[in-house]
Amino acid sequence: MKPILAALAVTLAVQALASMAVIAPSVLAPAAAREFGAAPQAVGLFVATVYFAAMIAGLAAGGLIARHGAFALCPAAAALAGAGLALGCLGSVALAAAGAVLIGVAYGVVNPASSHILARRAPPGRVALVFSLKQTGVPIGGAVAGAAVPPLLLAFGWRGALAVLAVACVGAAFAFLPARRALADPGPAERAPGTRPRLAGMAGPIRLVIGVRRLRDLAFVSLTYAAVQVVFVTYFVAYLNLSLGYALVTAGLVYALGHGAGVLGRIVWGAVADRVLTPRTTLALIGALSALCGALTAASSPTWPLWAIVALTLLYGASAVGWNGVYLAEVARSAPAGQVGVATGGTQFFTFAGALTGPPVFAGVVSWTGSYALGFGLFALLPLAVLARLALARG
Repeated sequence: MKPILAALAVTLAVQALASMAVIAPSVLAPAAAREFGAAPQAVGLFVATVYFAAMIAGLAAGGLIARHGAFALCPAAAALAGAGLALGCLGSVALAAAGAVLIGVAYGVVNPASSHILARRAPPGRVALVFSLKQTGVPIGGAVAGAAVPPLLLAFGWRGALAVLAVACVGAAFAFLPARRALADPGPAERAPGTRPRLAGMAGPIRLVIGVRRLRDLAFVSLTYAAVQVVFVTYFVAYLNLSLGYALVTAGLVYALGHGAGVLGRIVWGAVADRVLTPRTTLALIGALSALCGALTAASSPTWPLWAIVALTLLYGASAVGWNGVYLAEVARSAPAGQVGVATGGTQFFTFAGALTGPPVFAGVVSWTGSYALGFGLFALLPLAVLARLALARG
């Protein structure tokens, strides 16, 4: 197998596994909440813990890559995700919190390691497409969780479902090992085995991002777009159901189409960034479409025909969920030589900050006003700030 194909296969698989591990507990929450003595919505604390751990782990990823090589983090991430799921099935709040930390660490190191691997092997003129193909692992992981968890829950209960997923992650970690020869860093210039990650050094990725204007712009893009993406992923079904009056099953099917559009969008936007527009122009176009979709969502009403809502959902998914691959490829291009993993970890810190803050702000707007539409309308303004920032950056 060609190195780029092996690299894409492994990084896509580990991205899907990590994403599945993040999302699966949310799918199981209604069944597991009673045993934890909590309301189902308390899973939001689990998810917040995951993202916080991911933010910190991403900052440490550069040092881990320097010490162990980028490939070593791929099976390690799969194993950590499996361990986190296994802790969750034990039914203890404390162990579930520890499991969330492990899953977050796994999720946080995937992008820096993957970017390090792919940036060295992606063919010229195909960088954005390769990164976008790898990033389809995020919605694929969500689709796997949505499709696999309910039947596993019926067959084995929520504990058994988590255990099966945990075994799958650990098994995948071992399955990745044969690719070591194709994906290992080629020489000592790529690694510094004597280095050790230090707490003080974890500020280095943030300093790098702040100090390089192109990376600073991309960090702002990712913070803003991530907030919009997670709001869409978290609240769109509730909007369709509670505001537009669709049955929950119908709302779920429409929502699933939006995720499918996100998978396709990541691939299409990657090709566009490589062949038609510049990556930054592509990111600006994605932001403009995302803003338009947010505004149309705010303006929609129960009188709209179903086909119009489906069309809006497809475009919203393709834009709000489709930007990540182009962004990561541009981070890799903008990073100083030999620091792709460090730059990715630094910008990812801001990405996860957006993912952490977006849903609570949206929830606050809805609680205060009682209007999901107003929340989507306000979040439609965020991509416009990105457009202004990218326009100024050209000046």
